[in-house]
Amino acid sequence: MNEAYRKCKTCRFCNHKGDLWVCVAEEKPTAPEGTCGRYRPGCCENCGMFDKGVCSRTGEEMFELDVCTEYDPSGFI
Repeated sequence: MNEAYRKCKTCRFCNHKGDLWVCVAEEKPTAPEGTCGRYRPGCCENCGMFDKGVCSRTGEEMFELDVCTEYDPSGFI
């Protein structure tokens, strides 16, 4: 299993400045190795290529909770 699975530092909903980490979606402090309730590995909503319902990689319309068929848990997507 990927050791980064469900870790806040891999989730776009968590921001940090110095030692302060905050989960923006849940509006609460967290930690780099803490879990994030909003992090869903492989989901379009966590992908930088997903914008306004469209996958810029394929041009397809996608639902934000769809899991990408090219998702690689080892982090190569």
